[in-house]
Amino acid sequence: MVAEVTVPMNFGRHLLNSPTHSNITLRTSEGGEVRASSVIMSFNSPVIGHMTGDLHMTSVDLLEFSREAVGLFVDAAYSGTAENITREIFRDLNKISHVFEVTWLTEKCLEFFKDLAESVTTPSYPDLLYLFDEGAF
Repeated sequence: MVAEVTVPMNFGRHLLNSPTHSNITLRTSEGGEVRASSVIMSFNSPVIGHMTGDLHMTSVDLLEFSREAVGLFVDAAYSGTAENITREIFRDLNKISHVFEVTWLTEKCLEFFKDLAESVTTPSYPDLLYLFDEGAF
């Protein structure tokens, strides 16, 4: 189990995709890749900590997710914020944060969804489909 550590916001962000410091590759749909530091990712995710620390993995296949969604996940881990969640990327980001047990990001996704649901005053059919589909995540 990885010890809980508080990382300053934007810690190491300038090292994203660095060939020296980015020692884990997250493979995305359509052959995309996002590189990151396993240390910084482990601060946010006990699952990634286990994968890289105990299992010595250097790559993870996230082939059902777009490069954009995985990039936002990594950016959130580095920055400590999740400001760029959109309707289009919410579902993927929420799934990724659940799989990797990033509780603070899961909570941000829930806040986003609640705010979105509350903002729909007179829902259209597409709004209802979106809310019920996303609510089933």
